[in-house]
Amino acid sequence: MENTQITGYTEVTMRIMHLKQEKIRQEDELNDALKELVYNLSPVSMVKQSLHQLAHDREVQFDLTKIGLNLGANFLIDRILGKNSSLKGFLSALLVEKVSASFINNNLSVIISGIRRLINRNSTNGSNQ
Repeated sequence: MENTQITGYTEVTMRIMHLKQEKIRQEDELNDALKELVYNLSPVSMVKQSLHQLAHDREVQFDLTKIGLNLGANFLIDRILGKNSSLKGFLSALLVEKVSASFINNNLSVIISGIRRLINRNSTNGSNQ
């Protein structure tokens, strides 16, 4: 805080106005800082920040890809072999699911590179037309 010498009434009123404006500015800064603190402490924002950090992690991306491929394969196998229709369909679907899960888990990098090649080939063919 600065010490200024005040010699007259107009200087006092000017100083009071200046201090009131400074007080309002500081209150606004304090309110903004408080809002930011509340936002950062909210569980939703913490979860969102954690998920964004996880989304950039290569291991998490790899695991999520593996889970997605396994779920998709299991869905297709269930639909094709009729897992819910009979005991024979259930057992054959279960066996094929186990084999496909093993295949996906052991060859995930090859599957991902194949999918990337397909996407890149389709995107280049689409842009040439």
